Amino acid sequence: MKTIVGRLSLIVIGIAAISCVSKADLDEIKATQKQITAAQKQMLTKLEAIAKRPAAAAAKPQRPRGPDPQKTYAFPVEKSPSKGAKDALVTIIEVSDFQ
Repeated sequence: MKTIVGRLSLIVIGIAAISCVSKADLDEIKATQKQITAAQKQMLTKLEAIAKRPAAAAAKPQRPRGPDPQKTYAFPVEKSPSKGAKDALVTIIEVSDFQ
């Protein structure tokens, strides 16, 4: 019995909620929906026009950042602490800032 009364009350509340919408509200919703549909069509037309454009020319490659790997750089290390032979062909320098 409680189940039937509960369901019946939900149906009555649902019908009341639906009937609260006036014709003016429905007309406004329909008009807004038409505006949205028109805007979507315009966007779709613009996207199709963009898709039909030829591809842009390739941009110039950017200069590589950082030091040139083909160049030899001089870095004074005479008085710096070091390990290994003083006349080594390769010197690895670590620079850090302790704060």
